[in-house]
Amino acid sequence: MSRALAFPTTVTPSERLAATFAHAGTCFFWFVAPLVVYLLARRKSPAVRAHAFEALLWSGIGTLVALATCGLAIPVFLVFHIIAAWRAWNGEDPSYPALTDFMRGWRST
Repeated sequence: MSRALAFPTTVTPSERLAATFAHAGTCFFWFVAPLVVYLLARRKSPAVRAHAFEALLWSGIGTLVALATCGLAIPVFLVFHIIAAWRAWNGEDPSYPALTDFMRGWRST
């Protein structure tokens, strides 16, 4: 069973760049990068909006887990952000653990 989400089949290079920044920007600007991308692209591009929203949710979950583990979980969450940035650059959907299934259900409503 494929974990692919319902993303548009054609994503422009500028949309891929914005989606990549939403994920990779988290490594440097915490939740601010995906929030800015989400606010700027939420009405323009469904694919960028989805990438930014997932990066924002994953950043929030990572923050809570990092607080609970005194920061030990930060490298793990950053690795997933980098993988998602690479996937966004290649025009694919992100694949955060458990969050992808949540987003699939969220989009279908």
